[in-house]
Amino acid sequence: MSNRLKFTLLALFMIILTGCRNDNEGKLTFEMLSAEKSVKLSNEELSPLCSVSLKMASATKESGEVGQKINAEVVYRLFNQEGIGIQAAMDQYIEQYCSSYRSHMLPLYNEDRADTTKRSWYEFHYIINTSTEQTSRNTLAYLATIDYSEGHANSIHQLLPINFYTTTGDYIKTSDIFVDGYETQLTPLLLKALMEREEVTTLDSLREKGYLQTVDMYTPQNYIVGDNTITFIFNPSEIASLELGTVELILTYAQMQNIIKPNFLKSLQ
Repeated sequence: MSNRLKFTLLALFMIILTGCRNDNEGKLTFEMLSAEKSVKLSNEELSPLCSVSLKMASATKESGEVGQKINAEVVYRLFNQEGIGIQAAMDQYIEQYCSSYRSHMLPLYNEDRADTTKRSWYEFHYIINTSTEQTSRNTLAYLATIDYSEGHANSIHQLLPINFYTTTGDYIKTSDIFVDGYETQLTPLLLKALMEREEVTTLDSLREKGYLQTVDMYTPQNYIVGDNTITFIFNPSEIASLELGTVELILTYAQMQNIIKPNFLKSLQ
């Protein structure tokens, strides 16, 4: 076989191989998965209900190892499970939640069954909706919105962000971002940001507006990493009265330059 013919066959083989390749392989993409269930607490026609609805983004198989690491971290953070996928974790959580609802609440409900004014005490719901957001060139935020009520007059609403490097799938921890002892400098910055947002200059003025009435300012564990900023998230009732909702405070890396690790800033570029 001549060298020219060998070269021609090799080129043809490479063209065929390239044509068979999945263009999405290695690209970080997500699909939406869902699981839902409603169960009655008793056999009554107007029995209280427990309704669970979970709609969650899951990195696809084409996302490779990076996607697998992201999915595993999401399962651990939201369901405290390891070694199972997002769909399996959702299905398992729903079954456990509904089973626990019936086993724990039915004996109590039987005692209150005759009092219809207490029926709402036994109405439960648990809802998770998620989305993903590319927050910088190399980072992604997995945003989980949780809304639940276990007989409360008001639903409890939470936003739980999970930050990842899109290049590796690694979860971005506070220890990756900040130097040791960062809280002592970050907390005053957050307090200043809150005062500026509310256009006040004293703690008393903040308290009059419904903030920090029962707690002092602190550094939250919920945050969203961005290109030039970090958004710190306080869920309802954490530092403000319930009706004020979620409080988001944004600080630039320049404002936090004394407590940000240089290697973290490099990782965003």
